[in-house]
Amino acid sequence: MPNKIRIKLVSKYPRAFKLLAEPEFSHDDIEWILDWDARDYDWFVVCDDLPGHDGERFSLRVEELACPQSQTILLTYEPSSVKFYGWDYVNQFGSVLTSHEPEILKHPNRHFVPPVGVWYYGTMEHVRAHLTPPDKTADLSMFMSFKAQKHTMHHLRASFMQALADRLGNQVDLFGRNLKFVEHKAEGTDGYRYQIAIENHVAPHHWTEKLSDAYLGYCLPFYFGCPNVSEYFPPESFIELDINDVEVSVDIIRQAIANNEYEKRLDAIIEARRRVIEDHNIHSILASYILDKPKPDLIRGNGKILSRHAMMRRDIPTFMRYAFDKTSHRRRNKKRFKNF
Repeated sequence: MPNKIRIKLVSKYPRAFKLLAEPEFSHDDIEWILDWDARDYDWFVVCDDLPGHDGERFSLRVEELACPQSQTILLTYEPSSVKFYGWDYVNQFGSVLTSHEPEILKHPNRHFVPPVGVWYYGTMEHVRAHLTPPDKTADLSMFMSFKAQKHTMHHLRASFMQALADRLGNQVDLFGRNLKFVEHKAEGTDGYRYQIAIENHVAPHHWTEKLSDAYLGYCLPFYFGCPNVSEYFPPESFIELDINDVEVSVDIIRQAIANNEYEKRLDAIIEARRRVIEDHNIHSILASYILDKPKPDLIRGNGKILSRHAMMRRDIPTFMRYAFDKTSHRRRNKKRFKNF
């Protein structure tokens, strides 16, 4: 039996690779290595940034590579309006898998993938509990957020969701901090036929757990966000809303519920859920990308990967370049979302 490809994965987000420890995400040709200190691996994958050492507010970790630099991958998670990586940090990696716009994140070997690393729906126990759609006793739920930054779409999203909540009244059950708090979103999806899912960023290929969590709970999402989401999920598995037209969106929601669209579209919802579990996850994306490459170079690595803050502290020119580019980027975002 040929040796498995050993892929070391690290992230500043504790949830990022948690699912890879589950038996459903094992792979015949790949061994997932979740030990941050492991020194025997063929590929090195970072989701967003390297984890910090104990007590570090900002990670200063440096990975002395045990694989060639060409066999390193950066997976981005937050949208470009929230996270600016900087050229020096990104350019360390052999490949970048991202939903960031090409004009913002430049790299000679970048590939579009959605940020699929995290589920807030629940654990695999929640997923396994419903191999078929559960009984639904309520119509509509929405997970609220009150973040309102002006250099992102958070303020537009918060205003839109509040307007929907005001107009829908007792037709929608609200979840979130300072509302009805639940440990897992399964508690706000499994019993509901429909869920309102609004992204905080709009760009091709950028859909998040806001959509996939709804599918995991067998909900029909009322969705605003990724303009090409139908390339990933059946068009019948979601109903689009317009963040710039509250009244029309409310009418769409009420009419869909009155017309029993959930029951009519259930097959598409089930297929969308299957794609979340089997296709659109870190396991499948990394496996298909790496297995499509030539066999890993067995030469030991002699390079290194620096965390974002370690990179910024490398020297004054690097810090100044990052600070200038981030300031310019944030200024463009404010203008963009003001006129959205």
